[in-house]
Amino acid sequence: MKSRYPGVPYAPRLPFVGSLVHLRRARSDVLLDAADELGDVFGLDLGAEHVLVVGHPADAVRVLEERPDIYPDKGGPTGFRRSSIPFLGGGLSTWNGMDAEWRRRRSGMARAFRSHSPSSDISPGLAGATVDRVRSILESEIVADLATALLGRRPDQLEADKVALGLRRLAGTFWRGKMPGPHPVLARRTRRDVAELELIVQKWADIALATRNSPLVCHVGGLTEVQIRDEVLSQLLSAGTLAMPMVWGLDVLARHPEAQDRLREALAPRSQAVDYVIWTLREILRLCPSTYWVQRQASIDDELSGVQIRAGSRVIVHVPRVHRHPEYWAEPDVFRPERFSEGASWKRAWMPFGRGPRSCVARSYALDAITRVLGNVIRTHHIEPLGAPTRLVPAFSLIARPAPAFEIRPLDAS
Repeated sequence: MKSRYPGVPYAPRLPFVGSLVHLRRARSDVLLDAADELGDVFGLDLGAEHVLVVGHPADAVRVLEERPDIYPDKGGPTGFRRSSIPFLGGGLSTWNGMDAEWRRRRSGMARAFRSHSPSSDISPGLAGATVDRVRSILESEIVADLATALLGRRPDQLEADKVALGLRRLAGTFWRGKMPGPHPVLARRTRRDVAELELIVQKWADIALATRNSPLVCHVGGLTEVQIRDEVLSQLLSAGTLAMPMVWGLDVLARHPEAQDRLREALAPRSQAVDYVIWTLREILRLCPSTYWVQRQASIDDELSGVQIRAGSRVIVHVPRVHRHPEYWAEPDVFRPERFSEGASWKRAWMPFGRGPRSCVARSYALDAITRVLGNVIRTHHIEPLGAPTRLVPAFSLIARPAPAFEIRPLDAS
């Protein structure tokens, strides 16, 4: 099979479709498995497109933070971004370069998020729910709360539920849409989902424009109705990626009852052990980062882990590999929050929301949201595991495999 990057080892692949079948159907993280076998830089064949996957923390920092002159943008409407650009339009998450307008919008969006904190306690509704139902509740709440943070008005819950479901369906069709050949049924379904999402969020945007105190309008300003819609959709797309660390965090805690007890003590009023809350959050996000990978394009030749990177190459920073790299993490698959009390070397190998000038604009909001959800559950509930423990590895499809399995019960019913 043809290799666009001669001399670079490739992840498992098939003729014509490359690694697409593996990525769609594998029961484990294909890229983590490939890194264990091939090393810190390898090729990924996506049929019509090839990318380079990097997983060493030093390479990740170089690409995302230290050398924006070499890796200045996301590579245009290519690769993994082609599927989302028509849907998200001109939102921050699809912006290619870092021009003046991008900086203005990003600065305003950051102020909007800093002015809002998640407030709803949804933990009572999670008790006794299936894991899939827990995830659906979380995604709907995140959609509603993100819209509130940006637009200054909480949307109708039924509409928020529709948006969350539509976003999940779109995420679930990602790999199927990249397989060779026409996909008329999938295309029609996608167009229908996109049209419904845009209609609902456009309605929210119209209301925001008519509301003088709308955070997005106040902090960014100068946006049309369509631009407001695109920015809101751009952020709502993170509902699934933000819900997954919450779900996996609950699964991890279910399998570590001693951590539940310590966390409950640390969350008590006047507790002297609040550091354990921070360590636990960091460890959950290390094992299940909100960002799975980040794409950049090299503008000039470079070298990563001894591999020559030619100008024009698209580079993917694979965050789960960075978070499990054996040079930085002892027993990388083990849940051990205390590791974050052992020096500061972890800072170069921990990037659950990306890193550098293009890291997640809602990072502080996301950290607050995850902390509140897990904290509210732990204070008044006990989480019990269902089934055998599994390796905590999220797949790119946003559906972690093998699936988390737990049950949430009120403390007085445990």
